[in-house]
Amino acid sequence: VIQGDGIDIDSLEMILGAMKEAGWAADNLAFGSGGALLQKLHRDTQKCAFKCSHALVNGVGVDVVKDPITDPGKKSKKGRLTLELKDGTWTTVTEGKGDPSLDQLIEVYRDGKLLVNEKFSQIRDRSHVGL
Repeated sequence: VIQGDGIDIDSLEMILGAMKEAGWAADNLAFGSGGALLQKLHRDTQKCAFKCSHALVNGVGVDVVKDPITDPGKKSKKGRLTLELKDGTWTTVTEGKGDPSLDQLIEVYRDGKLLVNEKFSQIRDRSHVGL
């Protein structure tokens, strides 16, 4: 059994206790070591996640959005996105309404091939723009 989502010290103890009660050895389990076991910092507390926003299905563009009824704060951005820097402010423009000439996003990988090979120092310098 592999359990990796939502593991913290309390759930770890509960799972191992249930396994012991059922007569199963802990060797039958593998636990992930995500943010809950460390500082409880994860994609939800940091409001950061990578999600699909647009897909090609049989050559036709389709907007994709996640909008869980249990947590409206987890609603994702929808459609083709651009990341634009205007007057020192970064803005994500959704649903294909952005200006492609202002888009700061670049394709780095395609089909497992590296398209852009930059030094870490270049990436770091670019990350400070507008801050």
